[in-house]
Amino acid sequence: MNTVATTTIIDLPAFVVHGMGTRTTNVDELGMANARLPQLWASYLHDKAQHPSASSQHAPTYALYTDYESDANGAYTVVIGQQADDHLEQPITRQRQLEITVPASRYMVFTTSKGPVFETVAQTWGTIWNYFEHASEVRTYTGDFEVYESTANPEQAEVKIYIAIQS
Repeated sequence: MNTVATTTIIDLPAFVVHGMGTRTTNVDELGMANARLPQLWASYLHDKAQHPSASSQHAPTYALYTDYESDANGAYTVVIGQQADDHLEQPITRQRQLEITVPASRYMVFTTSKGPVFETVAQTWGTIWNYFEHASEVRTYTGDFEVYESTANPEQAEVKIYIAIQS
């Protein structure tokens, strides 16, 4: 199954994501005993359901990968939330909320094929890691992110994964 439908390269300005986060590694996430991301997603979705607002329910959800220790093999921070907006009521309780600035950057955007969201996203990350082992583009590890549209059906979702690269 081909998990990547398309790739493009774009430049984006800096923006801010409000959300909740955890620190992890790819090795920890591959084994369920130490995986932190399933619990982070569960907490985020619980808070979003407990504090619904019309504006936040229709805004995309971001999964931001930042504060990389080194590369894909080191520790990194994941923040799940929404882009900061003066008109957007944040669904995350204030004591758990982080505010992270995603730096302006050039991004290679990988768009998953449609399918079960957690399956296609995980498979696409595998494709991304393999791609950058021999690519002419160089990852910067300054802030990568996934964008989940609020209207997406989790069983037939198409997710965009933005990977920061050198200009």
